[in-house]
Amino acid sequence: MSDYSTDFYHQKTDDELRFFIEHPEYYQPDLIDSARRELRRRGGAWAPPLPEPMAVNLDAPAHVARAGRGVNFLNLALAAVLLLGMGYFYYSKQRGGGVKAVAATAKPHVPPRLVEVPTSAIPTYDGSSVADQLVARMPAAEKKDPQALRQFRELARRFWTAEMQTEYLTGLAHAGKAGPMFAEQTTVVRQTWSEFNKGAAYSYRFGPKTANVYGRMREAASSQQHILEQFPGLLDGKKFLTDKELVSREADVQDWLKDVLPASPVTGKPYKATVLTIKY
Repeated sequence: MSDYSTDFYHQKTDDELRFFIEHPEYYQPDLIDSARRELRRRGGAWAPPLPEPMAVNLDAPAHVARAGRGVNFLNLALAAVLLLGMGYFYYSKQRGGGVKAVAATAKPHVPPRLVEVPTSAIPTYDGSSVADQLVARMPAAEKKDPQALRQFRELARRFWTAEMQTEYLTGLAHAGKAGPMFAEQTTVVRQTWSEFNKGAAYSYRFGPKTANVYGRMREAASSQQHILEQFPGLLDGKKFLTDKELVSREADVQDWLKDVLPASPVTGKPYKATVLTIKY
């Protein structure tokens, strides 16, 4: 045997080696033979003897040869019955011990607990539905140019995706619900506005009504980005309510957007028009 296989059998207990021998139907013959040899090497350990091949003297009379075969067959049958009985006893004992060991180490399964944690995630708005509304309200004559129609729809989608996030965030501040991540949130929304800014860098050939709506959106986008930039520094004590520039810009945004949509897609409240009072 190789050094590896020798170590393999040397590390086995007597009971394990006997199990190989007592269950020849599970293992290769060479493995069983090696287990027998290892048990014999250990001395006092019991190992069933290897069955010797029956030698028949060709010169002996026929009735002597037949008698020898009968005796050897009987011995083999008795040995097989003995091995099967011992193997069943060993297997039953091992199986019972294994079940007890598993039962002793088993631990009750504890279901996971669901824990609420605060989040600073900003809702993801898709301005596509608002853009579809605006396209539907365009004059029929201005819908005849498919390229201009596609361009306006994409610009409107980008605008309202950023505008709705802005309204959500500034709405939290006005309601006194701005969280500790408010400054970082304004930075995220300003990144959303950058997609609209990329499109607004080009000129387009829109009809009069479409061009007016697009112009209002550009003015609102400029003020909203300025508001987001200044808002974190005015959040404590709601200083944004008394900052003249911020108050003026918020009013302008309301005034511009009322010409685009009648109400906010976020709050559902109508956009307010700025009313100027002239004193004489």
